[in-house]
Amino acid sequence: MPALLFLVALFFLFIFLPVSMVAEAFSKLGLTPAQGVLMFIAILVGRMVNIPFHTSERLVVVPKPRSMSFGMDEAGRPVRIQEDGAGELKKQVFAFNVGGFLMPLLLSLTFIVRQHMIFQADGVYPWIGFVLVMVAGGCYAMCRPDPFTGLRIPLVLPALITFLCVYFFVPLEYRPVAAYVAGTMGAVLGGNIVPLLTPRFRNRVGTPMVSIGGPGTFGGVFVAGILSVLLA
Repeated sequence: MPALLFLVALFFLFIFLPVSMVAEAFSKLGLTPAQGVLMFIAILVGRMVNIPFHTSERLVVVPKPRSMSFGMDEAGRPVRIQEDGAGELKKQVFAFNVGGFLMPLLLSLTFIVRQHMIFQADGVYPWIGFVLVMVAGGCYAMCRPDPFTGLRIPLVLPALITFLCVYFFVPLEYRPVAAYVAGTMGAVLGGNIVPLLTPRFRNRVGTPMVSIGGPGTFGGVFVAGILSVLLA
């Protein structure tokens, strides 16, 4: 019985609760709960997919794992031999992450089109622009090069800035769409795109693949899109 209760608690904490939150957030943006769950699954699956769009002439070192072998020493005793793998030079590849950039971008465009369909789009663009600039500025200020992911931003930073800006400044009828669009796109813009256009950042990124919206940024984009809408 304790093991069963533990499994139920894990299911509620890590599956039911996140899915419920996502469905509730997307329902505020005009999607049904089923569509929200499907978007949740698609975004998580898309996180593992990168679409290359540019191969740079810059060469970066790709380290190889250590190799281990066993042999005999001069006295005939078995010894373990470790060899460091020689690094390999490869051209740096830039890619779009499906779950962390392309899908949030398509969803943002979809939600903006919906605002036009319900005749509430006339005043939403200045608010989206205002929040987006604030989120992008905060993410750019806190963005750091990372040896494993390329660029990294704090997980909750985009959601926190989005919530504060939306809650205190944006009119009530524009809050959900402004929170999602500005939170997700601001995180990508300030956490990936602008730093990669800045030489002092770009020259410090040594990973073989630089994924826009990928590891290091995906968490911030996802949390900003869901949590900021719920709080707004």
